[in-house]
Amino acid sequence: MRLITGISQELIYFEERYIEKIARDMVEISTKVQPEENVLIFFDIGGKQLALKLAEYSLKRGARVYYLIRDMDLNALILKNSKEKEIARFYSFDNVKFFEADVTFLIRCPRDEFVFENIEGEKLKIFNEAQEPAVMNFRVNYTRWCLIYWPTKAKAKIEKMKFEDYLKLYFRACFQNWQKIKKENSLIKKILDKGKTLVLKANIYGKDPKKKTQLEMSIEGMTFANSTIDYNYPGSEIFSAPQRESVNGQVFAQGVYSYNGKYMEDIYLRFENGKVVEAQAKKGEKNLIEILETDEGAKYLGEIALGTNPGIRRRVFDPLLNEKVGGSFHFALGKAYELKEYGKEKVNLFNGNLSKIHWDITIPMLKKYGGGEVWVDGKLIQKDGKFLVKGIKILNSNLRA
Repeated sequence: MRLITGISQELIYFEERYIEKIARDMVEISTKVQPEENVLIFFDIGGKQLALKLAEYSLKRGARVYYLIRDMDLNALILKNSKEKEIARFYSFDNVKFFEADVTFLIRCPRDEFVFENIEGEKLKIFNEAQEPAVMNFRVNYTRWCLIYWPTKAKAKIEKMKFEDYLKLYFRACFQNWQKIKKENSLIKKILDKGKTLVLKANIYGKDPKKKTQLEMSIEGMTFANSTIDYNYPGSEIFSAPQRESVNGQVFAQGVYSYNGKYMEDIYLRFENGKVVEAQAKKGEKNLIEILETDEGAKYLGEIALGTNPGIRRRVFDPLLNEKVGGSFHFALGKAYELKEYGKEKVNLFNGNLSKIHWDITIPMLKKYGGGEVWVDGKLIQKDGKFLVKGIKILNSNLRA
């Protein structure tokens, strides 16, 4: 793999064919850009190479292209040195572009993953509220969109990997046969759609009971979405939401996590009747509690999902990539999706949970992480990352990788 590093550490150029493949997929498959549509590209400067290709392919399809450049370092500086009134109207200048978009592409690759670590919680809350109408509500519910977290040297450093090795891991997850994966995902979706109870277990071979995961919940009446690269690149996952007050048990999420640019490590959560009633973290516990206290909905789940990408079989820090790990499950604290249709199929994903946050936390169930199990209505359908369902081949490949 050939890398060319420019003067700026943020501008890292990759093989043109990789960029072309991803951009074409996002434009032609993920969002199906049409002539005369408004396309908004919202990107961090490190994703400029991809942004250029997204613009090129969108323009070739007859669309109009607009863009916004996000600078997290500048955002942090403004937040730290601004009064609450100024923060509240911070996003108003950019909102109009989101409301005019038919298609939105988001490329996230901050230089520092924990850039908001020293920003007051109240200021961050106001900042997020300012973004919510355009970035979270209108963009999610009324535009076709695709989000990608671009690989960076900062992420490779967190993984303690050489950048070249991290890129191989990343692009292997990107270049999958999405049609075949979607077909096999549908077999799991059928089981989940008919299911009433879902039990998820992780680190089942571990000795410390506090570091085990066991969650029980009702999925009766909910239906699941079969997602490959519809909204995230790379995919894939099968997701819905549990009945809001039905979640019971505990979760131990090992490793480093970030939300709102805040650092957390080794997270423990205990649920009773759907609500987080106990929360601890080895590091960043104050940040964890602060997130959970955003609003009442932040203490409940708005999503439950199985990661099914066979191209990645290890836990990583990158939240978007991590939740796609084949042989993992993830849940989101906070807002549930209100979509009523997904891939031209009717779905019921909304469990009534509303919140200003949507934070995905991923738990691997692979044997090297202590193993795990997925049970639906008392039937074991996955063991140590391997689906025990007839017809599953691709989703069970590379289990030793």
